[in-house]
Amino acid sequence: MSEALAITQLLETSNQLSAFCTQNGWIISDSIDYEILERHADHLLIYVTFLESIMEGSGCQCDQKSCYGRLRLNLDIQGNIIGADLA
Repeated sequence: MSEALAITQLLETSNQLSAFCTQNGWIISDSIDYEILERHADHLLIYVTFLESIMEGSGCQCDQKSCYGRLRLNLDIQGNIIGADLA
């Protein structure tokens, strides 16, 4: 699996991104984007951006907020992602 695909899959399934939500809304998966800031033998530092869907009490979407943050992606000896932490 390519590094880009592994990172994308992790971001789409990880609950770590919810820490960056500002309104307790839902993460819009199609809006998730990232940039690798640093590469190290045992981790990657990435900057993540996404849109948060804000819902009204009636269940209708009323707004979208831009959210962002940094994650540390922990790597094993082969360079595979084995976990993520807030950075």
